[in-house]
Amino acid sequence: MIDTYAQAYYSNGPIADYNVRSLLDEVSIWVVPMVNPDGVTLSQQGTAGLPVNLAQTLRRYNGNSTNFNRWKANMQGIDLNRQYPASWNTIKDTVKYPWYQNYKGQKPGQAPEVQAMMDFTHKVDPEVTISYHSSGEIIFWHFNTLNSNLTRDKTMARTLGNLTGYSLVTPQKNPSGGGYKDWFIQEYGRPGFTIEIADYAGESSVPLRQFSGIWSENKEVGLYSALQSYSLWLGKQKIQYLQQTMSLLAGTELYTKLGAAAGGTNLQPQNIQVIARKGDWYQVQADKGLGWIHPSPGKLAIIEEITATAELKVSAPAYTYPDAFSPKVTVLVPQTVQVSGRWGTWLLASTPGGKWWIDGRKAELKWPIEEAAQNTATDANITDAHTTDTDTTDTNTTGADTAGADTAADVEQSGQTPPASANTP
Repeated sequence: MIDTYAQAYYSNGPIADYNVRSLLDEVSIWVVPMVNPDGVTLSQQGTAGLPVNLAQTLRRYNGNSTNFNRWKANMQGIDLNRQYPASWNTIKDTVKYPWYQNYKGQKPGQAPEVQAMMDFTHKVDPEVTISYHSSGEIIFWHFNTLNSNLTRDKTMARTLGNLTGYSLVTPQKNPSGGGYKDWFIQEYGRPGFTIEIADYAGESSVPLRQFSGIWSENKEVGLYSALQSYSLWLGKQKIQYLQQTMSLLAGTELYTKLGAAAGGTNLQPQNIQVIARKGDWYQVQADKGLGWIHPSPGKLAIIEEITATAELKVSAPAYTYPDAFSPKVTVLVPQTVQVSGRWGTWLLASTPGGKWWIDGRKAELKWPIEEAAQNTATDANITDAHTTDTDTTDTNTTGADTAGADTAADVEQSGQTPPASANTP
């Protein structure tokens, strides 16, 4: 999933009906590829290489069997799917001692793996989570879900079912909790799903021969989740009134209403009056009238006018607007160019072919002698400086976190706050 989505972003190619680059400019998908690493290693390799005492203990947890294929816990004999603080006291089908499965531990959140996942989730603050488990070809989507969220979550679950071909699990009146999805729904009141991939394999691993079919069934799941995450995030954003002039540096669509996906009028590069902002949509007054735009990173900016030169010591690409994925115009060989504008780390450079944007981190910016001397004199006269913290609005929120016994992915929603693009650490 990571490789396929990243390649589609880089090549600007679609997956099904999804514009991957446009979507991932707005949303980050966070992936935790393995939540239970020592348990997975034990299941795959047995006790080979472990200290004798630990190996004996683990065999005892495994019913004195040396076959660890069925192992479902971590190496402390704790089942991580019964460790989260969601109705932990009433979890069903548990054992009272460390075992290869179903031991919920002495208290919720006891296992370090579970602590790490909860801390990570609090940090990322995802809008949607997808937990991948195996096996069974079913989807869990409900855990004491509030009536106000029922239609939203069931609609998403049905779509995931249609994408994968998996069946939805009927909600229970008193569900057994302890899973990541259960905790996420209870903690955040947001959509969380556990997807059980593959034909039911019982107490064994899913055979590798099923991989191609599983991937085909799940290829769109991350993108669909990201799109839903973005919609949920945008709906929560408050309108900010800006009333400022900004530069539209490349063509974009002007829509009559916020959130529209079709029916826009093409705007050409120009200076426009930005009236308001909601999330990463902007209400503008342009030459074609009043409307909303949703520019990709780098297209809308407040350019600082400067007079300087930049010395390129290595070859560097020149772009039509300040984003590394905007169209490349040419590659500039090492040279000195005149600079008339700056936006973040980007520089507007005059070249023989016209004015284009270059990454200022690849160049040494040099100021005119008079301005440099004035700056030096000013600095010398400053004997004490007091700084004031200015509150800023961070529009980066998050989307889906998929976590489970095997795989976890998170989607984080990012607003477009010039000059930064979507925040995807």
